[in-house]
Amino acid sequence: MNKAMEYVKATQAMEELIISKEQEELILDSLNGEISEEEFEKKAKEIANWSVKRKK
Repeated sequence: MNKAMEYVKATQAMEELIISKEQEELILDSLNGEISEEEFEKKAKEIANWSVKRKK
């Protein structure tokens, strides 16, 4: 799992995108089956909306 996350981080970094600790935890929770797909989508949208509001 850690190897997969490191790959994701590396590919995102090539695009100058950084995965936050919160995003990483959300992804791992989903991959580990700790949250449903619906919960993942809801939380991902919340994170995205917070990020957009913060940039304004």
